Amino acid sequence: SKEERIGEIMKKARAVKMIMKQRNRIGLSSFSAAEKAGINQSTWSRTERGERDTSWEVLLMMARAVGLETNITIKRKD
Repeated sequence: SKEERIGEIMKKARAVKMIMKQRNRIGLSSFSAAEKAGINQSTWSRTERGERDTSWEVLLMMARAVGLETNITIKRKD
């Protein structure tokens, strides 16, 4: 549904904000962070600027590259 899609976009935006804050906190350039994550630097930069709807898989790679702990929760919608 439209509401679920909006919710997912907001969750991703919060994740990107946390990743960006952590990258800046540890003093890592976007180039170095992208290299550690194994992704293209333009993908990293466009994701941080909100110009790209990045997959959760890539967001997890980005989070790990800056030292954030990650986990996945799967639950029923009841």
